[in-house]
Amino acid sequence: MNKFVSIVLFVLVGGVSAVAQKDLVMSQYMHNRYSVNSAFAGNREALSLNGTFRKKWMGINGSPSAQYFSVHSPLRNEKIALGLDVYNQQYGVTRQTGFSLSYTYRLKLDNDQILSFGLSGGMSFNASNWTDITTLDEFVEDPEFQNNENVSSPLVGFGAAWYGKNFFAGVSAPNLFKYDISEGGSSEFAPGDVNYIVTGGYLFELSKQFDLQPTVLTRFNPAETTHVDLNATLIYSEMIWLGVSYRTTSDVVALLGYQVTPQLRFSYSFDYSLGEISAYNNGTHEIGIQFDFGYKIKTPNPKFF
Repeated sequence: MNKFVSIVLFVLVGGVSAVAQKDLVMSQYMHNRYSVNSAFAGNREALSLNGTFRKKWMGINGSPSAQYFSVHSPLRNEKIALGLDVYNQQYGVTRQTGFSLSYTYRLKLDNDQILSFGLSGGMSFNASNWTDITTLDEFVEDPEFQNNENVSSPLVGFGAAWYGKNFFAGVSAPNLFKYDISEGGSSEFAPGDVNYIVTGGYLFELSKQFDLQPTVLTRFNPAETTHVDLNATLIYSEMIWLGVSYRTTSDVVALLGYQVTPQLRFSYSFDYSLGEISAYNNGTHEIGIQFDFGYKIKTPNPKFF
């Protein structure tokens, strides 16, 4: 791997991602809120599958990429929903893979509203191929880059959500354990130094054919910084989705979705960075597909919430 690119990726990406597994940054969270909050398991009132592929900073060798798959469903006892997600992400010479299972308890309220609480648990596996890095002085062997590293760490998270036919809100912590490469790959329970996610959205009916759905996602860490993702999506005839987002990490996102059938949805997004790195890459691409089995017409506004 090119030594300059390796160093840049390690500093810009490794320093963030290495401390918080499963905190995948995805632009299309509004299409699969289960990916950021286990309390949304079963919110489609059907067995729901979602697959997402994301490639960041196209044009840079070794730039981050991620794949995410989830499945969740309510049980025959509709107060309970179960879910599973699997992910893989790679940046530079480091790869993280993991999985988690979730249990969600749902309380039905008036007006078809649901209040739910979710717990999740799993494992994350981290591999860093340090020997692939070429140091600045090729003729001096740096012992820090002479061995590869493979470690695993637990994933334990929780979430709470409240949603109805035209709104949703939730708060979650995808993982309460902190993993840090700089500390020798150690993992510790650190609720005061992990990411918390707050989401919310509302569906406005503009006319018989047009709806407007603004959403927000806030990711904050008590020991670090807060980032906000603001989105507005215009929906035509409950079929075509056109949206735009602004992320306070200086990213602008364009989104497109197509509801092929009440069960099948395709989505695409393009992230463009407004920062200095925009001169060195061709943007970030994300593709998603969602399919619901056993679709129920009685679901309150199932295409949205």
